Amino acid sequence: MIRVFIQIMILCLFNEAGKWFAAFFHIPIPGSIIGMLILFILLVTGVFKEKLLIEGANFFLKYFSFFFLPLSVSAIALGPYLSSYGWNLILILIISVFAGFAATSSWVQGYIHMREKNLYDSNH
Repeated sequence: MIRVFIQIMILCLFNEAGKWFAAFFHIPIPGSIIGMLILFILLVTGVFKEKLLIEGANFFLKYFSFFFLPLSVSAIALGPYLSSYGWNLILILIISVFAGFAATSSWVQGYIHMREKNLYDSNH
């Protein structure tokens, strides 16, 4: 149990480091995302080993639904609001998802095109 607590604290430290990094450099990306990216980079490069965090991460995964319980209770409490505006919210969510897909796919297409162009230019 102590090991799980320490691993959760390490995960929280990455979160706080990301928040500090975002605030210090005035980056418009949430600090929690930056913390996850830092952790991801350290895991991929092998600087930080997965086994140092696996039990803490499994704890979060095991009790993941518990963290969404307040959201579910709020949705039930706002039932009349959702029944009258639910379709509008669903439409907004669908449009947002497709806008995200479109933005991501266009960025990836541009990136692939740029990489292919750079490879072609360097070969000739």
